[in-house]
Amino acid sequence: MVYGIHPVAGRMPGHMNVLLAEANVPYEQLKEMDDVNGQMPLTDVVLVVGANDVVNPAARNSPGSPIYGMPIIDADHARGIVFLKRSMPPGFAGLDNALLYDPKTTMLFGDAKATLSALVTAVKTA
Repeated sequence: MVYGIHPVAGRMPGHMNVLLAEANVPYEQLKEMDDVNGQMPLTDVVLVVGANDVVNPAARNSPGSPIYGMPIIDADHARGIVFLKRSMPPGFAGLDNALLYDPKTTMLFGDAKATLSALVTAVKTA
């Protein structure tokens, strides 16, 4: 398992690295965006937690979008996507994210900590 981290994910740059370190995630499992993007087409399932703009394909595909040209994690290139969010409102940029409606995407709604704990338990008992 690896954790792909967008450089500006969280409330400030490096925020996600700090949170994952506090959760005792081994540093070797933390990967920069450029390192994970090349692996996305080979990835069976990507779990997107709470992100929106940093995985929005509009940054690549929609020249009129205000985020066009912004580097993103290419989650849409994975074979399957599980997108964990509290609700459907758009991200900071105020844009809808086509990834939420991709046929490969399964939406999982809820509080991240509780939902991830339940997901881990379900996978372990399967």
